[in-house]
Amino acid sequence: MKKPTQRNYPRHLALNGTQVEFRLMRMEDGPPLTEFIAGLPMRDLLFVRRDISHPKVIAAWLGALGKEVTSLVAYADGHMVGCTAVAVDVWSWSSHVGDLRVLVAPAWRGVGLGRALIKECVNLAVSLGLEKLTVHMTVDQSAAINAFQELGFQAESVLRNHVKDHDGRTYDLAILSLEVSELAVRATGKGMTTALNE
Repeated sequence: MKKPTQRNYPRHLALNGTQVEFRLMRMEDGPPLTEFIAGLPMRDLLFVRRDISHPKVIAAWLGALGKEVTSLVAYADGHMVGCTAVAVDVWSWSSHVGDLRVLVAPAWRGVGLGRALIKECVNLAVSLGLEKLTVHMTVDQSAAINAFQELGFQAESVLRNHVKDHDGRTYDLAILSLEVSELAVRATGKGMTTALNE
């Protein structure tokens, strides 16, 4: 996977009355990432395929940075308030597809942070030369699904009882996607034009 070439970081955006810094994740973000994940509700962890609360999974995530994974972090007042990952299986038949994950601290929801992180990741996908992004989430996370759909993602399928939490409860998994290669056409009226031109 080639490294991003079209986005310059850090980038800053005023949200919730605070200046938020967006930049690429680095190895030294490990401790704040661990603290951030510990503060997320269990249901949020179902956004990602692995149990990111486990130290070995966090270590593997950090170890994959710049290779199979490109991640962004958002900091406000010295605290991580959001993070993302665009994961690519470079040896698969789908190496042109990125799997997008977005997580936002509970106190920072509803102020536009999630939307800003999604837009940044779409721009990262463009700079990485990806043709498509996919996102997975349980079907009951309607607010998140709506946010992705407002930005041009479309529902592809639902996998029944595909996710099981620590308590053994199962959930249906929704898969949405965005054809990044058609982004210029889809951006009109979808709220992405500004992000593309930043």
